[in-house]
Order: sequence, then structure tokens, then C-alpha cells
Amino acid sequence: MQPPVSIPANSPGPAWAARPIASIQPGETATLAKTITTEDIEAFAALSGDRNPLHVDPAFARQTRFQRPVAHGMLLGAYVSTLVGMHLPGPGALWTHQSFRWLAPLFAGDRVEVTLRVTQVSPGAGTMTIEVAAVNQHGRKVLEGEGGVMILTQQEKKMEPSLSERVVLVSGGSRGIGAATAAALAEAGACVGVNYLHRAEAAEELVAGILAAGGRAVAVRADVRNADEVGLAVERVAGEFGKPVDVLINNASTPAVPKNFLDLAWNDMQEMIDVQVRGAFHCAQAVLPAMIEKGSGVIVNIGSAITRTTPPAQWTAFAAAKAALAAMTRSLAVEYGPKGVRVNMVSPGTTETEAIAGIPERLRKVQAMQTPLRRLAHPEDVARTVVFLCSEGGRYVTGADIPVSGGATI
Repeated sequence: MQPPVSIPANSPGPAWAARPIASIQPGETATLAKTITTEDIEAFAALSGDRNPLHVDPAFARQTRFQRPVAHGMLLGAYVSTLVGMHLPGPGALWTHQSFRWLAPLFAGDRVEVTLRVTQVSPGAGTMTIEVAAVNQHGRKVLEGEGGVMILTQQEKKMEPSLSERVVLVSGGSRGIGAATAAALAEAGACVGVNYLHRAEAAEELVAGILAAGGRAVAVRADVRNADEVGLAVERVAGEFGKPVDVLINNASTPAVPKNFLDLAWNDMQEMIDVQVRGAFHCAQAVLPAMIEKGSGVIVNIGSAITRTTPPAQWTAFAAAKAALAAMTRSLAVEYGPKGVRVNMVSPGTTETEAIAGIPERLRKVQAMQTPLRRLAHPEDVARTVVFLCSEGGRYVTGADIPVSGGATI
């Protein structure tokens, strides 16, 4: 039990510093000593509007058995409020209820000591019960009572690290949306690991461009279907920049070839799922422990607008894999949000990359005209959305699936 706290009259009290309720123990006390003056009585009457002549008119008071003005009973209540709000528990406390029994009158010139004692603490509810007692200069008890106090805490504004403090791994980062995203994140100040599987030259060229522009980047090879390779890639990126990966962009994909369902082999499905879902699974498992330890992290999965609308025929494998990735996004957001990790998805519409090189120009124009913005997406459109989600601006966004489709999936 902590020793009693004695508070001099007119003490300004501490600055705002909410006291943890776990640190308050039953039996703890605080005392305030005050000499009541005529000016105090007059000030309380002016504040409260209680100008009962028993309190403020000496001539009237002489006609009563008290013979002199009696101090307002709630003037003592104000002293209790001072103890609660400034000293025990102190700033952040809300006095919720109180019963008082006035046992004897107080007069101008009397000296009173008001003592507050904690009788019960409920950490789960954030409340405590109190006893109050006051004695005059003769040691006579003039007031007693019981009350309740709620202990509030400051709502801290949690600040996420800026992108200049982040280390990013972009899977499938050597081309298309992945390359645009890696470049945009590097331009925003992040350290970027550009993952590739076959296109080493493209990855190195991208990294060289980032470095030439004053950014920080490294190319790392890994097959995202292989957990060991992913783990080594994550370690290499962390080692290169001296801190763990705390932003993951799951962009790795495999070419989607439209195929009639009856001509589709399970191996076609499996290949798509292995890269899109298994790859994201391995990457997330590799980076999450460090994110949890840090209490901050961002994962953005690159989905597809076809999971948000009527899918085109013969895209079963691709649609199924992206739908599974969307479900994983929501599940991870729920599971790791309390740990400070945000997980979102960006779902592009048809995007001008080599993945659609086989689509006839006429069909591409038709698709563009069916889009409210009358064009197909560019990789940079997707990249800008990813950067937003990874930045301080997206700090309250998790579990979202944001379409970047020019309005095609309204």
C-alpha cells in the first residue's frame, strides 16, 4: 500500500498523466487541508447561485441557533472533487456517484481536513469505490460518505512508421504491376526488395533505375511456392537494409490462359493456386513474426476485379485462386489487426501489361469503352493505390478489397 498523499490547499495538482488503475490499491488515501474563509463562501454562492441567507447574511444567521453564517455543505463536496480529479486517482478520473452525510456545520475560519480512501478497485471495469471523511480543527467529524470513480485513459493516436522507415518485399516485382509498385514505393522512400523467379535481368534493371534515382532497392530471387526460398529471400532483404521486412506486397502470379472448364486439368488449377495462394501464404508466414514483434506491418495482396463481378467464361482457375486470396486477406486482417498488422487487397481491372498481350486490339478497345473512365488500367494506377494502403494515410484501412477498375466493378 502506498503512503497517504497530503495535498496543501490551493495545490495546482499534476499535469495530465492518467494513472494506471492497476497501480491503485485498496487502502490508499489522499488528504486535502483547507481553512474556510468568508471569501470561499461568497465565491461558492456566486458560482452555484445558492444565496440562502443562512450562508451569506450574518444578520439572518444570528437569528438561528448557529449564530453565524454556515458554510455550504457542497463546498466540502467540491474539495472531494479536487481530491478525485487532481490527486487520487487524479487526472483522467470521472467521479460517477456519491452519498454524503453532513454531521456538523462548518463556519468561516474553521480548518477542515478531507480524506479520501480507496476501498475497492475493479481493473476490468476501470472503476474504484471510495470513502470520504472530513474533520474540523477540533478533530470532530463533520462529513462522511461513499462514492464511485471511473478511471479514464488518454486515447493515444498511434502513428505508423512513414514509408521512409519501411522495408518492403514485392513478390513478382520484376515486371508489370509488381515493377510499378516497387518503383512507386521506392520513390516514396521505402527500402524495396524486388523478388523475381526467372527474370533476373528485368529485376536488376529495375533496381538499377531505383538506385540511380536515389532510392534503395535490392533484387532477390525466390520461388514463392518454396517456403525455404522465401525465408532466405526475406532474410537477405532484412540483412541488406538492417531491419526486418514490415511491408509485403503479394503480387507473384502465373500467366492466366483461358480454357474451357471441361478441358481444364486439376494441374492447371493447382499451378494457379500454388503461385497465387500458396505463394502468398509462404510470404506472409515469413514476414509476420517480425511484424508482430514490432507491432506494425502491412500486407497488400494483388487480387482481380473479376472476383467482384460476373467473371468471364473460361477463367475458372484464375478466378478461383484470386477468390481464395481474397478470403485469406479478410482472415489475416481479422487475426492480425490486434497485433498492429493491416492486410488489404487491391483488385485491378484489365491492366495494360504483357499479360494481356494476346488479347486482340479490337477486344481491348471494347473493354475500354465498357469502362466508365473509357480506358484500361495502367500498372501505375494500381501502384498508387498500393502506396496509399502502405502509407500513414491508410492507417485505419484493413480487410478492404479496393477495385482499381475505372468504375467497371461499381
